[in-house]
Amino acid sequence: MASILVIEDDDNFSSTLVELLSEFYSPVESAASAAEAIEKARKCPFHLVLTDVRVAGAVDGVSALESIQALQPKIRSIIMTGYSDLDVPLRAARLQADDYLQKPFRLNVLLESIRSILERETPIPHLFQRLLSAQKEAAQKAIRLLYDARLQQLNQTRDQCLQRFFLLVRAQRVTQDKAYLGFCHWEQLELKFLQENSPQGWSRLSEGYAQLAEHWLEPAPVKSKTLSKTAFGQLYQKIQAGLLDTLHLCQAIQLLHFPDSRRENVKAYCTYHWLWSHPARSEDCFLGLRIEGYTLKSSRHGPNSQVRLYEATHSTQPAHGDMVLCLPIAPDSQPLVRLELDSQRATLLHTGMGHYFLLYRGHSLSLKYQLPPNGLSPQQAWELLRPVFVQVMDEHRKGRASGCFSLKDIDLLPGQVCQLSTFSDGAYRAQHLQMAQHGAIMLELHAAPEVSRQAQPSPASDQAVLGRILFEVIFGGSYPDPNTRLHIHFLGTPEANRHFRPFVERLGPLSQVFYRLCQCRPEQRYASLAEAVQAIDQILVA
Repeated sequence: MASILVIEDDDNFSSTLVELLSEFYSPVESAASAAEAIEKARKCPFHLVLTDVRVAGAVDGVSALESIQALQPKIRSIIMTGYSDLDVPLRAARLQADDYLQKPFRLNVLLESIRSILERETPIPHLFQRLLSAQKEAAQKAIRLLYDARLQQLNQTRDQCLQRFFLLVRAQRVTQDKAYLGFCHWEQLELKFLQENSPQGWSRLSEGYAQLAEHWLEPAPVKSKTLSKTAFGQLYQKIQAGLLDTLHLCQAIQLLHFPDSRRENVKAYCTYHWLWSHPARSEDCFLGLRIEGYTLKSSRHGPNSQVRLYEATHSTQPAHGDMVLCLPIAPDSQPLVRLELDSQRATLLHTGMGHYFLLYRGHSLSLKYQLPPNGLSPQQAWELLRPVFVQVMDEHRKGRASGCFSLKDIDLLPGQVCQLSTFSDGAYRAQHLQMAQHGAIMLELHAAPEVSRQAQPSPASDQAVLGRILFEVIFGGSYPDPNTRLHIHFLGTPEANRHFRPFVERLGPLSQVFYRLCQCRPEQRYASLAEAVQAIDQILVA
């Protein structure tokens, strides 16, 4: 489970937060001052720090966060305050805090913010998506672009610019009118970003995003032919209400301008409606509805006339974060529903009341949310994952292969060994079909690299997936930098191999096994998964 550090000098409020959060996360530690918090961060890694601004001592909570980030660079953060200090949102934006909550706030708002932050994965840049379909010489040429310093700088500057806007709106530090002018400027930059492939253009765009980041509070007057003040006003209110996060916003312009992008997958379809659909004016008619034993509880994205997402609990089963997605029965949504069902990511709970009701099983017991932030040693990682490797070997003996699963699909129940919750080729086949139809759009990169050109997975495909998962477990469920998720799909090329050299020491004795498991070409992997397991056993179980 995720570990959280709470920095709060109000004993009653601190105790309330620790008691509440301990029901969902572990461990949850508290500190009454910046000095105490920094000392705890030196001794123990955390996934997230939740800090008040004004705390006991000479150093405030924002400065404490800065010191903790120096100790734990990948830590996520939420800043709380009951005061209207004008400079605090700017300091929070400089530190790239993940969220900003004004006191008083409802505790369910805090829980939703924490859930969203901990589940967040860095999106894959638009250009990187197109590279995945490149073949032969074109692929070799295209991958070199990944290592251009100007592209790396562009992605970093763009993310920082958007995160600063998000925090300023959440902190109510920028008015709606000024935010609209700034977002019109963002729209212009994003349209160029979606079409720019040249290193010279990346440098110019980086300068544009950097300038905008410095002028969100006083933006230059920019007009938009597409984005109306009314539409942006609704977006602005949704951000303030906590219904949207930065991952939604980074797709906002593409989804607004390019209708085909809304039909690429269910996630894009839902994100478009959560961003740009008019809020429903009537009460939520689905809230509290019981369908096939499930009760629809609180809405994750607020009432919406088109797409709604609910927490769901079953009458005979404990709650494990199950979700029900309600999609309208319409020509646009029908093929997306078929894709979700075919991939086995969801099951069809019910069709009626003008909607499809899709059930998504929860992942609260998955391995992804139980890894320590600093990861595990190679020996510990192998002890944890060996049962999963053996399980996949058994599936191969039965003539089955999956080629697409993730840490979320591996359950770790108390007192038991790790076990894959599902093993199917549905997600792989759906991903291949989606790439063939929509130009190699891969949002999650959970499938083996050959998914872009091979319609069915093979046992070798599972080697690549397991190698990636082994890397993730050793590194705490995340990646050393945002682009490593993509680089791993090209392992075996000189450029990708060079990128992974700094991580060889952390992989230790498993480095050579990892390289062979994750080769981008299936024929360069082991002859069988059993051979890979034997090789690791010989290295670690001696």
